[in-house]
Amino acid sequence: MDTQQVMMVGIPESTRAALAERLGPEVMCHGLARPPRPNEPLGRRPDAALVAIEPDAAEAFAFVGRLVRDGVKALVVGTQKDADLILRAMRAGASEFAVAGDLEHLLQAVRSLLRPPGDSRLGRVTTVFAPKGGVGATTLAVNLAGALAKRGERTCLLDLDLEMGDVLAFLDLAGSYGVADVIDNLHRLDRDLLETSLPRHRSGIHVLAQSNKVEDAEAVDASALGRLLDFLRHHYQHIVVDGARGFDELSLAALDSSQRILLVVTQEIPAIRNARRAAELFRRLGYGEDRVRLVVNRHQKKARIPDEVLVETAGLPIAARVGNDYQAVDRAIHAGALVVDDAARSPLAHDLTSLAALVDERGAEPERPASLLRRVFAGRAIAHGA
Repeated sequence: MDTQQVMMVGIPESTRAALAERLGPEVMCHGLARPPRPNEPLGRRPDAALVAIEPDAAEAFAFVGRLVRDGVKALVVGTQKDADLILRAMRAGASEFAVAGDLEHLLQAVRSLLRPPGDSRLGRVTTVFAPKGGVGATTLAVNLAGALAKRGERTCLLDLDLEMGDVLAFLDLAGSYGVADVIDNLHRLDRDLLETSLPRHRSGIHVLAQSNKVEDAEAVDASALGRLLDFLRHHYQHIVVDGARGFDELSLAALDSSQRILLVVTQEIPAIRNARRAAELFRRLGYGEDRVRLVVNRHQKKARIPDEVLVETAGLPIAARVGNDYQAVDRAIHAGALVVDDAARSPLAHDLTSLAALVDERGAEPERPASLLRRVFAGRAIAHGA
């Protein structure tokens, strides 16, 4: 494998050395004190570049534009998050914006820039998104993860509700080593240690949820969650995320990292209207229809709202229908089991198996929108009640 080249412009030597050590011998990092002048040759074109915007932001952004025009993916590094600087970085064509002191975020961002598009070796993140409460998203997420594991896929189920999540209760598992613990130990966890640390359901699902200490939730922010999901993609074929209930910082970080978003709706007017609002905001956030799938849960053929009205109102085609079998679901939850195991003959089990096949399809990797765009736009959109 050819050594990849990373150019670091205006990055302190201590940061450059730390990144080089973590990236390993397959990546060569070379530093420049300042951006080259417009007529100054670059030599070998780097595979990626980190450009600090201090002390001369205009010079830095001009160089970022030059790099992008030459086909180089660029990461802009500032001393703090600033909406105006992030927008300038976006307009210059940068792929990401990071804060200089956040070594873990810098490391994750560089690895992302160096990763080939559609790298099939990495697992896929599927976020089960509930536009309102009560649509059965957790039931769907738990049983989808189980159906994927039944296909022989290494699967991790991540509960994003770090205070009152239900995933552990659904599977009758005890929580100990939680999300915050894994994030704190990303630098030393390997596959074997990860598997021995996470609770494992008898179906084969590994579960990552809240710890026994509710206060640990405060230690998890969007940047940390992004690093966690990137880490999990290296160790599992599928990561199913439950607990995304709105457009808060953690939900947006999960959505940004997702190759598939299942927008869950039921045949009820409030759920359908909220699904339409969510679908519209997904489009504004850059999540294309290659990424978003509308799933009708508890589907009934003779419901008051027929499928054609649901599709017209929600503004998305129906990708999957999951039937309604309350008794099978209730029995499985009380047994800490999966519907596909506890009620294998139920039509619901068939629907869940079909949904797993849909999620497991390996088409082209959906283009991931730049997170710097999401951070600026989403905050403003939600603040204005979008």
